Amino acid sequence: MAREQQKAKGMRMMEKRYLKGQEGSVLIVALLILVLLTLIGISVTTTTEVEINIAGNERLYKENLYLAESGAMECAQKMQEATELSPAVQSWLKGLGTVTNDDILNDAYWTANGQVSAVDSNTRYLAVEEGVSSDSSLDMTKTRLHSYAIYGRKFNTSRPDQGQSIVKIGFKKAF
Repeated sequence: MAREQQKAKGMRMMEKRYLKGQEGSVLIVALLILVLLTLIGISVTTTTEVEINIAGNERLYKENLYLAESGAMECAQKMQEATELSPAVQSWLKGLGTVTNDDILNDAYWTANGQVSAVDSNTRYLAVEEGVSSDSSLDMTKTRLHSYAIYGRKFNTSRPDQGQSIVKIGFKKAF
C-alpha cells in the first residue's frame, strides 16, 4: 500500500511538472478562436453588402426598363387613338429617316424631341414613321398599313448614376 501511495504521489508530481508551463495556453487558444470568428464576421458582412448592392441595381434596372416600356406603350395608345398621324400634328412623331441611332442615344435629342410621359417626368417617348408596311396591299382602293418604330426612354438627368433604359417597339396602323 505504501508503494501504491508513493506511485500515486509520483504521478501527481509528474502531472504538476507537465502542466506547469501551460497556464497561458487557454488564453492563446481563446484569442485564436476570437480572431477566426472576427474574420468570418467580416467576410459575412462584406458578402451581405455586395448582395444588397446587387439587389439595388437589379431593382433600378427593372424600374428603368418598366418605365421606358410604359412610355412606349403610352405612345402606342396615343397613336391608336389618333385620327391623323403626321409629324406636323404630333411633335413626338418623326418622319421617315429623320432619326438615327446616334439621336436615340443622345440626351439632348430626347430633351428637344421626346414627349414627357404622364407616368414619370423622367420618362419620354417618340415615334418614327418607317413608311408603308411591306405586308400592305398595293391596291389603291384599300387602306395602307403604315409602320412605326416607337421608342420609350427612362433616364434621370439629375441622377445619371441610376442608369437608363431605351425600349423600341413596332407599331402598325391602317389609314
